[in-house]
Amino acid sequence: MRSPMKRSIAAVMAAGLIFAACGSDDDTPAATDAPTETDAPTETDAPTETDAPAETDAPTETDAPAETDPPDGGGDALPLEGDVEVAAGTTLSLGDCPDDWSATQGVDGDEIRLGQTLPQSGALAAFGAIGEGMQMYFDFINDTDPIDGKELVLIAKDDGYEAGRAVANVEEMIDSDDIFAFGHVIGTPINLAIRPITDEACVPQLFNSSGFPFWGDPANFPWTVGNILNYVTETEIWCTAIVEEFGEGATVAALIMNNDFGKTYQQTLNESDACAGVDVVSEQLHDPAGADVTNEMTTLAATEAQVLIAGTTSKFCSQTTADLAARDWRPRTYMSYTCNNLASFFEPVKDQAKTLSDAGAGPYMANSNKVCGDPVWADDPKIIEIERILDEYGGVTCADGSFSTGILYGEFLVDVIRAASELPGGLNRVNLMAAVWNADLTNDSLLGGTLKLDGVNDAYWTEGAQLQEVVVNDDGSLVFEPRGDFLDFEGQGGSFG
Repeated sequence: MRSPMKRSIAAVMAAGLIFAACGSDDDTPAATDAPTETDAPTETDAPTETDAPAETDAPTETDAPAETDPPDGGGDALPLEGDVEVAAGTTLSLGDCPDDWSATQGVDGDEIRLGQTLPQSGALAAFGAIGEGMQMYFDFINDTDPIDGKELVLIAKDDGYEAGRAVANVEEMIDSDDIFAFGHVIGTPINLAIRPITDEACVPQLFNSSGFPFWGDPANFPWTVGNILNYVTETEIWCTAIVEEFGEGATVAALIMNNDFGKTYQQTLNESDACAGVDVVSEQLHDPAGADVTNEMTTLAATEAQVLIAGTTSKFCSQTTADLAARDWRPRTYMSYTCNNLASFFEPVKDQAKTLSDAGAGPYMANSNKVCGDPVWADDPKIIEIERILDEYGGVTCADGSFSTGILYGEFLVDVIRAASELPGGLNRVNLMAAVWNADLTNDSLLGGTLKLDGVNDAYWTEGAQLQEVVVNDDGSLVFEPRGDFLDFEGQGGSFG
């Protein structure tokens, strides 16, 4: 049931893969590229190569980190004051934390109190099920295998995918809800807006549910770590497959959500060497809060491009599918991994999805994990376990929405929290970040590969994926069919910049 965790510092794998999760500012978004006016943090929230970190962000020769044994479960406990190096190039400057900061806040009683802000309303409300699924998994762990004798408690608040509401939620939870750490906050602009707050408060912001490359920056933001496949890597996977299928000069039309999330896809398409072989003939930005993408899709369809890139998410995944099915245009379509829940985003438009599937034009996605509800995995022991937990603790199934994603994400949190509790000194925020930045685990929900972090040497969590196509079988079942081998880039991403 529990994934094994090793807490020794991992070695960098020396494989010569053609993709990099984030190699330089040439293939990652610049700080000035992303934020919309309503969601935008300031430029100082996202350092570029020319924005050197402040002296307090990294140890200097006169302010060296405390010398400690590696966080491998042996030796002395990590100190809870001063500058503490918890992983390679990753230092917690505890002297800069608020005066009332406590390493054990939220875990000094009989609870482990975790915070989350996510869209439970609005255009991206389908993702609210992730938080509910996470709570179901925490209830399961509390009943069967509690961490350090404590009860996991999730405090989740609705932000409607609005950065201002998310900031208010996070500030309230820090001030009033006795939060130990935040986990799996959803959305790139949301996470970017709250990072300065959690960083200043020295509160862990774990496994951001976003593939934004800025999350892999432990040298400057050691309290924050990402989760899903880096959007740069994802886009480069698409571009390589496009050139293989259509050749150099393949024409591409792109639907892009107009925020940091979508613009990462856009900039990678235009600036990455891996995408140099494609010809982007049209880019249409759409409002994340808009009603639909009909006008944008009409403009893109007029290009008759060979490929459609859908750098969008949630209800716009379904809308893009339905719109394509109503047209004669049948491009090879690549959709964001965030669209990969079959029940949430394709069941509502299954007839239209079948129209595309029958024409061999179902959307392709770079998936990293088995998708609960896909009949391919109906007899898989891990999926059976997930279905059982959903039924016993929530009365739902994988067919009811994205609840199963919440279980996967809950497992990541449980693994690192449990690992932290087993370090000398027990469960505290310093040990939690040491467990995170030296993590080496597997999870049976993954399609392959491992989940490793090694400070600045390897700052990206999910680094493997397989291209899969959404197909509707004759019996009406929705499945993901593989369209290539599993690609493993473990250890190749380095860190941001």
